[in-house]
Amino acid sequence: MRFLLIALVLFLTASAVFGFDPGPLPGIKIKNGLLYLIVLGLMLRVTLDRSYRAQLLGVPILFGIMIGYALFTFAAIVMVINYPRYDPLFAIFQLKNQLIDHLLFFLVFFYGLRSNEDALTVLKVLLAAWAVSHIVAVLDATGVFHIGDIEQRSDGRVQGAVGESNMYGAFVAFTLPATIAMMTITRGMWRIFWMAASVITAAVLLMTVSRGAFVATAFATLYGVWLFRRYMNSRKLLQWAALGLAGAVLVGIVVLSLGFGDLLYSRLTLGEAGDLTTQSSGRTAIWTSVLRVMFETPLTLLTGYGWEAYGTFPFRWVTHNHYLQQFFNLGLVGLIGSVLLLVVPIRTANAAANYARPDVRPMLIAFAIGTIALATAVFFVNLYTPWLYYWSYAGIVMRLAANALEPQAHAPAAVTARAQRRGERSRDPHGWTAAS
Repeated sequence: MRFLLIALVLFLTASAVFGFDPGPLPGIKIKNGLLYLIVLGLMLRVTLDRSYRAQLLGVPILFGIMIGYALFTFAAIVMVINYPRYDPLFAIFQLKNQLIDHLLFFLVFFYGLRSNEDALTVLKVLLAAWAVSHIVAVLDATGVFHIGDIEQRSDGRVQGAVGESNMYGAFVAFTLPATIAMMTITRGMWRIFWMAASVITAAVLLMTVSRGAFVATAFATLYGVWLFRRYMNSRKLLQWAALGLAGAVLVGIVVLSLGFGDLLYSRLTLGEAGDLTTQSSGRTAIWTSVLRVMFETPLTLLTGYGWEAYGTFPFRWVTHNHYLQQFFNLGLVGLIGSVLLLVVPIRTANAAANYARPDVRPMLIAFAIGTIALATAVFFVNLYTPWLYYWSYAGIVMRLAANALEPQAHAPAAVTARAQRRGERSRDPHGWTAAS
């Protein structure tokens, strides 16, 4: 199963970065075949393995509620409401692509992996694939060569295979913490590789010049330090602050040497002064118009207009806000569900960090910080392709979390997390110890 998951990661990355997506027929691709093959294997395992037990049901339940409600509203639109320009076939394919496939990617990586060793192996492959995609984006932006669908925007900002600059910035923001964390659990040449990958990833983040991604990264860093302060004493915080400052200087030198200084200055200073609409790149006007339409029919504040109904309204732009789009289409179910789908993995990783092995804990912390960054970034942008990467990543890390949490259900009540952390202080080689 591990090798099938690695193959799925490689084909998913190759199809996005290099435009390499072979298959016998349109819509029937190797990565889709691998996904459904793994799903079939998991179904057989559930049927034949008497020791199988469902774990961490929060994410599947939330997805199930959203899928069920989306199907209900889809049926209501098709049979009762009949919106003009509503394409039922397109809508049902979008439901499959945006909800069902996300759930499947989470499930195959979560239940397809069992041991920490397998999960860490697949995680390293996934992060290395992301690092390669960032390297390709830099090489393309600097004109070294052109690969696949990656291209530089007309305004000079870098965009990647997963989407335009703001979408790509959100993707880079949630991959950066995991790449940095890999430095703490590797040695030798691999540590050098992850150090280089961290610098390149941070440089790409700046080269996207996405203000939403910058805000998300800053907020996630500050909130993550506060959330996991129990593992960071004052000395460790100073060390990481010094390393972060040195890394920021190095990244700044790289970005300025590539000629992105003027673009960064103009975007961050907002050019000429303007009103809130201008400073937000028109987002506040978009959000206001969407909410105005909803308030014209107050019931939709509860129910939404139905699955994929947004495209049938005469809006000029997409919502540029993931939560607002879910709210418009699925009402409170979509809004609350989309928020909880990000909150539940963060809380799970936070709880599992109390019991995780020293080589696993940094990855749990990095995942939580990366998810906080993603949850912040999608307040300013709609994501599409990056969600497949996120839910693959979430499935792997939630396996690590489940393995850390599972033994605690049978542990004596007297063995507390604090006592366990005290016992790990002497053998933690990575410095992730509890604060004194």
